[in-house]
Amino acid sequence: MYVIEPKFITMFTLFFILLFALHPINVNEIITSDGGKINFYDTDCYGSDGTDCDIVVEKYLGERLEWSAKIGGNSWDYVGDVLEVENGFLVLGSTGSYGQGNNDVYLTKLDKNGEEMWFRTYGNFFNDYGRTILPLEDTSGYIIKGEEQVCPTENVSDRCYMKELIIRIAANGDNLNSSIKE
Repeated sequence: MYVIEPKFITMFTLFFILLFALHPINVNEIITSDGGKINFYDTDCYGSDGTDCDIVVEKYLGERLEWSAKIGGNSWDYVGDVLEVENGFLVLGSTGSYGQGNNDVYLTKLDKNGEEMWFRTYGNFFNDYGRTILPLEDTSGYIIKGEEQVCPTENVSDRCYMKELIIRIAANGDNLNSSIKE
């Protein structure tokens, strides 16, 4: 049996051991209309400053991987929900890579083969997070629910707070709300 002497464990190594132990990848799953499934999750952050985090969406039929899509830019990108729609999938999350401010709601439309058709961001200067997406009752579009940060000053402070965010969008992703920028 091989034993690592404690003197050879660096603080850097210990940091990464603890990081992976404390932050396991949380895989979410939805069942698709063809009897398959979509797995979706966030990657561990990487890059020189550790702030490049991506969204991964994987389509399986049985045990066979049909496609995999990596979504995001060069900053924090996190997935909140995936919804199967008539000709593909809507992938909802939050992004620090694109948009108006710190974090914005991030919606990507993938076709049935996992190819990106479009993406949109919704938000203002402070943090906005997309958590769930559901079809509107009249089937004219979708409703995104999440949280938005409200601050009484022009900068983030201890007086900021989170409140419920609801965004109505058309089927093509166009924003139907007037208070949230696209």
